[in-house]
Amino acid sequence: MNHKIVTYPAIFKPLEDDIYVISFPDVKGAITEGQGLKDALKMAADTLASRLYNKVTLPKSSVPDEIELADDGSFVVSVSADLTEASRDRMDYQI
Repeated sequence: MNHKIVTYPAIFKPLEDDIYVISFPDVKGAITEGQGLKDALKMAADTLASRLYNKVTLPKSSVPDEIELADDGSFVVSVSADLTEASRDRMDYQI
């Protein structure tokens, strides 16, 4: 089976206690946080997948080097997500 993998730039903003707030400038409402970089990357990928798995048309991805950052220690990381797996995981999801 082919998997649909997407990659978007994410802004990681460090807070105290090794917490990161992550946002995706190209994906409306895609904001999360994580404790430590490993957890933050996992949360970012999960958030990206949950925002895009059912979209017919995907938003255009920015060029990471062109993203303007606040002078607060923020940095850009390219985050990938498997939309095929996300779709499978959410197939029977109900609110």
